[in-house]
Formats: sequence, structure tokens, C-alpha cells
Amino acid sequence: MMSRFVPWLLVALCFVLGVASRSIGDAFPVFVPALEHGFNASRSPVTVIYSFALLVGGISGPVNGWILDRFGLRVLTVTGMLLVALGLLAASYATALWHLYVTLGVMLGFGGAAVSGVLSASLLGRWFPTRRLGVALAVAWSASGVGTMLMIPLAQYMIATEGWRHAYLVFAVVSAVFIPLLLVLPWRRIASGAPGLVRQHAEAGAGPTVGEAVRDWPFWALTFSFGFTSVGIFSIVPQAMSYLLERGLEGGYAARALAVSGVLTPLGMVGFSWLADRGGRKIAALLAYGCSILGVGALALVQGPGDVFWLWAYVLLFGGSQGSRGPMISTLATLRYRGAHFGRIYGLIGIGMGLGGFFGAWVGGLLHDLTGGYAAVMVFSVCALALAAASLGSEAGARERLSR
Repeated sequence: MMSRFVPWLLVALCFVLGVASRSIGDAFPVFVPALEHGFNASRSPVTVIYSFALLVGGISGPVNGWILDRFGLRVLTVTGMLLVALGLLAASYATALWHLYVTLGVMLGFGGAAVSGVLSASLLGRWFPTRRLGVALAVAWSASGVGTMLMIPLAQYMIATEGWRHAYLVFAVVSAVFIPLLLVLPWRRIASGAPGLVRQHAEAGAGPTVGEAVRDWPFWALTFSFGFTSVGIFSIVPQAMSYLLERGLEGGYAARALAVSGVLTPLGMVGFSWLADRGGRKIAALLAYGCSILGVGALALVQGPGDVFWLWAYVLLFGGSQGSRGPMISTLATLRYRGAHFGRIYGLIGIGMGLGGFFGAWVGGLLHDLTGGYAAVMVFSVCALALAAASLGSEAGARERLSR
């Protein structure tokens, strides 16, 4: 009887680790004004902190995959959460901007990646059949959205009352709480997977090698999907709070609006993944990208405090679709590449997400500083999302009826 609940308990584990790691990093937009003031810095060098975290998180994928394949789940998860906690603690004592590149960029970026994509894809792929894997991964990935809902208002409150250093100190304690639990979990049993799936995967063989994967278009289609999606999303997200404040919206109201997008993000993840699992992988992908593009257009129409309709249209469209592509890409990668080399293959695919996030956040901040506005940033975002739609649509269509 208990075995029926084990898969969903593992989803809950992935979810909680995501909230305590990646979602804290995703609360960075509300820290931007405080960091600009605290270090007397312009927008671009501050947003580079976030883009650097995305870059490190992406390029660390092969390393995390190697740790997973070589040393197992316990070492991967403990290492990840330890780096997250230490990075946040050190960030609270930073005295120069470059200190945050090391702590929030390298340490939080690497640690957050270790307990997010590669972990959930590998772990849940051992416990869920094809017809249910997409929704399970979506629930795990939705940690970033739910975490945003929780962390953005909390961070905004702590920054306003005690300062940004206090906020990062509190977040460090929250992350550290989970380390003892990870040390004592029965990882050997967890890694063995569901008996029926273990037999199925054993019959299918060891799966593709890294060399075989990189020589085929599907690998690059998934990598480009991660990359262009991250460019489109992260050129906008780190600046959304500042954009709304510059348009005259009250800080608390803007933070609550962005927090609502955190509520919608997990709903969108699950909804789009449910549609994809039911045989509509291509239409689910294209619909998600269409919503994001329309959301950017709605944000562009927010010109003052009275434009609440367009603000909430942005929250609904962009927030509801923001994280939906991650589970789709992870599901397609798991179905195509699971086997003895999956950790390293998925880690290489994840480089696209890291490079795209870095490039998007950096160029977004640079375009703002060069033009003094946001129009160029939004056009840049829309173009990247359109390219991502073409890339993911091609692979999703090719794998529409994937059954193994």
C-alpha cells in the first residue's frame, strides 16, 4: 500500500528542495532596487548577478549529471543544499558587488541546479510511467512558481523592514534545515525505482551514450529550446519589479501582482503538461509560447498606475506560462535518453538553459542602460520566444506519440 504513495512523496521531496533553493534565487528581482542603492550601482551590473547564477546553473549541468551517475542521489542533493545555504549566508555579509557574483552566482547557481532539473528528471523518471511523467515533473518544477509566490512578498517585507542582508540570512537558515533530512533518507531504495519500470528500462538497454545523443538533431532541438526560452524569459523577469515601480505602481502592490504570477506558474506547468501527456505535445508547446509572447505585449501597455487591466493580463498570460516549457523539455529528454548516461546527457541539454538565462538577463539589463527604456528589451524577448517555439515545436511534434 505504501508503495503507491512513494512516487508522489518523491515529487513532494523534489518540490520542497526546489522551494528551498531555486525559488529563493528567483526572488532576486525584488532585491534589485535595494542592491542598486546599497552598492551605488547601475542596473546592468546588478542584473548580471542573476544572469551569472543562471549561467553557472546551466553549465554546471554536466558536472551535476556526472555526480549523479557516479556518486548517486545522496551526494548530489547534500552537496546542492549545502552550497545553497552557504552561498546565501555569505551573501548576507557581502561588502562588494563581486562578492555577490561568487555567492549568489556561483554557489547558489550551482547548488540550485543540483537539486532541480537533473535531480527531478532522473529521480521521477524511475518512478512514473510515460503517461504520468509529464504531470509529475510539472509538479516538481512548479516549486519555483510556488516559491515565488511565497518568497517575493516575504523578501519584499524583510527588505523594507530589516534590509536585504537580513533577508538573505533568513533564507540561508531555511535552506540549511533540509540538509540533515537528506543525509538520512534511504537513497539506495529510492534510486532503485518502481519495480515494473526497472524491468522495462532494463529490457530497453542502457540507453543512448553521450556521443550518440549529441550527433542527432533532437538533442540540439531540446538544448535550443531551453536556451531561447531562457533568453526570452530572463530578459524580462529580473527587471519586471523595477519596470512597474518606474511606471508609478506602489511597491507592495507590484510585489503582490508578481507573487500572483507565482500562483499561476505551477497551475500553468501542470495544465500544459497534462495537455502534452494526453497527446498534444506540440500544441501545448506552441500555446505556452503564444501566451508568453502576448504577456510581454500586455506588460508593454502598462504605462501608469491606472493600467491595472494590462498588468493583470501580463500576470495571467506570462505568469501562467512562464515555467511550462521546463517540464515539457525535461519530459521529452527523459523519454528519449533515460538510461545509464541520462544524467550527463540531461546536464548537457541544461547548458542551454544556463547560457540562455545568462545572455538574456545580461542583454536585457544592457539594453535598458543603453536605451534608457524597455521597448528594446521587450522586442528582444519576443524574438527569442518565437525561436524557442519553433525549436521545441519541431521535437514535440516528432515525439507526439512517444510511448516508451
